Amino acid sequence: MAKSRDDSRDYFDDGDRTLRDIYDDSWDDPKRLHVRRSLIPEGDDTAFERIMGVSDIFPINYLSRGVKAARAVCKVKTHHAAGIPMGAGSGFLVGPNLLLTNNHVIRSKKSASLATAVFHYQMEEDFSLGKSVEFAATDELFFTSPSNKLDFSFVSVEAGNKEQAALADYGYLKLLPQSGKAVKGESVSIIHHPNGGLKSLSLRNSNIISTHDHFITYSSDTLPGSSGAPVLNDQWLPVALHHRSIPHPSHRNKWIANRGIRISAILENVKLFAEKGSREARKLAELLELC
Repeated sequence: MAKSRDDSRDYFDDGDRTLRDIYDDSWDDPKRLHVRRSLIPEGDDTAFERIMGVSDIFPINYLSRGVKAARAVCKVKTHHAAGIPMGAGSGFLVGPNLLLTNNHVIRSKKSASLATAVFHYQMEEDFSLGKSVEFAATDELFFTSPSNKLDFSFVSVEAGNKEQAALADYGYLKLLPQSGKAVKGESVSIIHHPNGGLKSLSLRNSNIISTHDHFITYSSDTLPGSSGAPVLNDQWLPVALHHRSIPHPSHRNKWIANRGIRISAILENVKLFAEKGSREARKLAELLELC
């Protein structure tokens, strides 16, 4: 959800004083620091290393694990029957040859058979464009919930493409059925393809605002094309499937939050239909190790 700002200046919540006004350089003067150090009791080694509110200290493998998780995220391209591009969203692998996205991205078996999943569509470390790899979605397995309900679609994807690339090389994000993978106030991140563009990351500058029934709301920034992206906790586990923003009830063109469908609710729905005898749901439940 792109946020609008009326003023480009950075402000601290203290009247009209800017951060530059508040953080006076004189506070770091060497003489002042010398006096401050002389007043610290001997043995207090942490005097100048404090946690400011909630700790933002993470092990360095947080970054490498995030890169690994991002490999499973793709751009989903949809097409008309004649092969004409129709739109784009996001999706992510959740099992062998299995993709999860929104129903409003891929609505039916027919649209699944005309869709493709594009991996590694992203910028490299040297800011060059990476070599993307494209796989065809198939109608071999398709299980969905309408967009006015849980708005998800599980779609099968070919194991290898014409260039002999292997889908398995991109791994997948494990879906856990337990509720409680994230709680109100916790930071979340989203890996997505906003506006159908290069793979991007909305990293931790977002908190869960609320949890309600099958959904969570959060303050991450997204754009059209982000639909179908994973909402991830700090362990890079999917906690929700992003699907829409929530408009302000009384102000046009303003939004109050983004919303995702809880992974636990999606998996509960799969199990419910499997128990009711749905062949597709039973096959899916086996792939996701729900039974």
